[in-house]
Amino acid sequence: MPRAPLTRRPARSSAVPRWLPPLAAALLAVAAYGNALHNPFVYDDRDTVTANPSIVDPSNVRFLLVYSPFRPVVNVSYALDRLAWGPEPAGFHATNIALHAGVAALLYYLLLALLADSGLTRGARAAAFIGAAGFALHPLQSEAVGYISGRSELLCALWFVASLLAARRAMASGRTLPAVLAFAFAALALASKEVAVMLPVVLLAYDWLLGPGGEEARRRRRRRYVLPALALVMVAGLVRLAALGAASAAPGLQAALLNLLTQSIVIWRYAALLVWPHGQSIMHAVHRVTTLTDPAGLAAIVALAAAIVLAVRVRRAAPIVTFGVIWYLAALAPSSSVIALREGMAEHRVYLANGGVFAIAAGGLAHWLARRPAAAKIPLALVALPCAVLLALGVLTVRRNAVWSNPVTLWSAAIPHAAGMWEPHYALADALREAGDCRGAIDAYQRVVELYPRDRDAYTNLGICLAQSGRTAEAEQAFRRALEIDPGFARGYTNLGALALLEGNPERARDFYREALARDSANVLARLQLASLFEHTFRDYHSAARMCGEARLIAPATAGVAECVARNQRLAAEQDQGR
Repeated sequence: MPRAPLTRRPARSSAVPRWLPPLAAALLAVAAYGNALHNPFVYDDRDTVTANPSIVDPSNVRFLLVYSPFRPVVNVSYALDRLAWGPEPAGFHATNIALHAGVAALLYYLLLALLADSGLTRGARAAAFIGAAGFALHPLQSEAVGYISGRSELLCALWFVASLLAARRAMASGRTLPAVLAFAFAALALASKEVAVMLPVVLLAYDWLLGPGGEEARRRRRRRYVLPALALVMVAGLVRLAALGAASAAPGLQAALLNLLTQSIVIWRYAALLVWPHGQSIMHAVHRVTTLTDPAGLAAIVALAAAIVLAVRVRRAAPIVTFGVIWYLAALAPSSSVIALREGMAEHRVYLANGGVFAIAAGGLAHWLARRPAAAKIPLALVALPCAVLLALGVLTVRRNAVWSNPVTLWSAAIPHAAGMWEPHYALADALREAGDCRGAIDAYQRVVELYPRDRDAYTNLGICLAQSGRTAEAEQAFRRALEIDPGFARGYTNLGALALLEGNPERARDFYREALARDSANVLARLQLASLFEHTFRDYHSAARMCGEARLIAPATAGVAECVARNQRLAAEQDQGR
C-alpha cells in the first residue's frame, strides 16, 4: 500500500468543530473519575507523598530534584500540588484526573494523525474519538489515575504522546522547532518514568510504517534524530538498570530468561483484563516460572512471537495495527526486563501501553468504515454499540474508584487475587488498625506471620493490637518474637517497656527503656519515657532533666522537651533544698 502524504487530513465536517472530539474525550475522563476526588492516600502514597520531606518546601530545589533522582518531574508535581492544595488528597487527585484528561485529548490528535498517515480519512474523527474515549474510560486505567503514586504513568504518557506528535511534525516539515520540542518532551517523559526509554523504538516503528518520503529520507531522519535519541535514552536506561541491579542481586542469564517467561504470561493477563476487565486488583499473584521448560511460560512466549509475526505480516495492509502492537509491547518491555520486580504484575504499568491497543481499535474501525460504500448508511445498531461499550466502561471505572475509596475495602478485595502473598494481608491489617479496628487487625497480622514468619514489623504491630485488646501475655510474645528476628531493634524494647507500664511494673519498664538506649543511643522516645518515669514515678528529677536535655540535643524540635528540662531542673533544686 503506497504511503499517504503526511500532510493529508481527514475531510472536514461542518457539523462538528475540530476541537470538540478531543474536548469530549477529556471531559469523559473527568466525568469517569469525579468520584475519586476524595479517595484517601493508600499504599506507596505514604512514601511518595505524605511522608516525603522534599515536597514540603519547594524552594529547596536541589532537595526536591535529587530526592527522586530518576523521576524528578513527578516529585516536582507533588510539591506543586502540596503548595497549591495543601496536604489533603483531593488536590492530588484533581491533578491526576487533569493529567489523564490531557493524555486522552493528545491521544485523539495522535490517532487522527496516524489515520491520516494511513490514508484512512473516512470517519477518521469518529474512529479517533472512540479510541481516545476508550482509553479515557477503560477501568484498567483506574490504578494509574486514581492512585496518587500512579502519577509517574500519567506524566510519562503525556510527554510521550506529545513527543510523538512533535516528532511527526518535524518529519513532515523538516523544521528545527518541532524537533527540539520532540527532544524536550522526550526528556520530560524520561524524567517522569523509565518506560520512556522505549520512545525511540516507537518512533522508529512510526517512521518505518507511516513516515513520509522514501527510504533515503527515512535513513536521513534516523541518522540525524532517531538513532542519537535512541543512544541517549538507552544510556539512561542502562544507568537505571544498574541502579536496580545494585539494589538487588544481579540476575544471571537463566534468571533473566525465567523472568522473561514469567512476564510473557503477565502480558497476556494484561491483555485479558483489557478485553474483559473482571478481577481487577491492586495486587495480583503471578505464576513465577522456575524452569525453562515451564509449559505456561513457553506457551505465552510462543503466542507473543506469533502475534508479532502476524502484526509484521499485515504491515502493508494495516500499518496502524502493526504500529499499535509495537507500541504496546515496547511500553511493557521495561517492566518485563531482566530484573524481576517486587510485584510481578501491577495494573498501572499498562497505562501507556494501552495507547497502542486503542490505536489498533481506531485503525480497525477506520478500516471497516473505508470498506463500506460511500453512500451506505451505518446501521443505528452499529452506532449504538460503541456508545454502549463506552458507557459500560465508564460505569466500571466509577465502580472501581469506589473500591479505592476505603483502604479496608481495597485490600479486602485484593486478597482473593493475591493467593499466597502476605503483602495484602499486611496492608489490610494496617488499614483496620488505622480505622480503630485493632481486633479485626489481629487476624490479618496473624495471617501475615503465617505466610512470612520473618516479618519483624508484622509482629510489632500485632503486639500493639494485642496489648490494646488486653491480651498482654500474647503481646509480649509478639514483641519478643520481633526481637528474635532483629535483636538490635530498639523499638522492640520500648514496646516491652510500654507493656510493662500497662501491667503496672515501672521498674521493669525502666530496664527495657535502658536496653533500648543501649541498642540505639540516639533513641528519643526511650529518653522521654525514662524522663517521665523518673519524674512521676521515681521522683528522680535530676535524671529526668538529664534525659530531657539529651533528647533536646538529639531532636531540638521535639514538642515539650524544653519545658521538661526547665520543670525538672526546678523540681530538682526544690528537692535538694528540702533535704
